[in-house]
Amino acid sequence: MDFSGDLSVLEPATLFQLFNMSRLTGMLKFITKDNNASFYFKEGELIYATIDTRKKKIGRFLIEKELITEEQLNEALDEFTSKGGTEKIGHILIDKGYLDYDSLATVIQEQMKEVVYDVLPWKQGQFIFFNEVQPKDVDILIDIKMDHLILEGLKRLDELKSD
Repeated sequence: MDFSGDLSVLEPATLFQLFNMSRLTGMLKFITKDNNASFYFKEGELIYATIDTRKKKIGRFLIEKELITEEQLNEALDEFTSKGGTEKIGHILIDKGYLDYDSLATVIQEQMKEVVYDVLPWKQGQFIFFNEVQPKDVDILIDIKMDHLILEGLKRLDELKSD
């Protein structure tokens, strides 16, 4: 079952709860005039999230967490470019010994949580759900309960409003 609608009618938090309670599997895509975000669910649990205009790319996250240096990132980016962009930056950093897999997974999962937090305030745009669609070429998935993500995101929104 594929379906779609307007974010002014069903906001992201409501859709996330609906997918979680209904134990749906597939891709939920939000489309706005400025951005697009995709969320993949398996039996109602979020497993992967991506957004077109990311505030921070994975390299910035890794540097901020002091897991790699600017020089290491630049070296990995040079290799990424020389290979025509066919290998993921994280894998290049691991192959070079600059980063371990667990640290990369933790940062990627944190980045996916930020995607959820970024879309919660969206009230304009469209959504479309594609039943049974799963992410391709992805080896790191998120493992956190959807209701925890929603609560944390709504808490952040409240804190922004009170500042």
